[in-house]
Amino acid sequence: MSGLFGSAKAPAPDPEIAAAQKRQEERLEAEEAQKKREIASRRRARLVGGQRMLLSSEREDAQMGVQSTLGTEA
Repeated sequence: MSGLFGSAKAPAPDPEIAAAQKRQEERLEAEEAQKKREIASRRRARLVGGQRMLLSSEREDAQMGVQSTLGTEA
């Protein structure tokens, strides 16, 4: 049967198309990595940011909390 149709081979793909596709894939991977870094940065800021202010080294016994009360003592 191969004699009836001949041995037609598919043409090679255009190298410019392959290069453009590779550049697009690299750009998408870079964008995805950037978004992951941004998400991790926001998560880190949310978890650590509040504790940094509460446990400030400028206060004495920062981990003990505030011991004084406001107003007059009766």
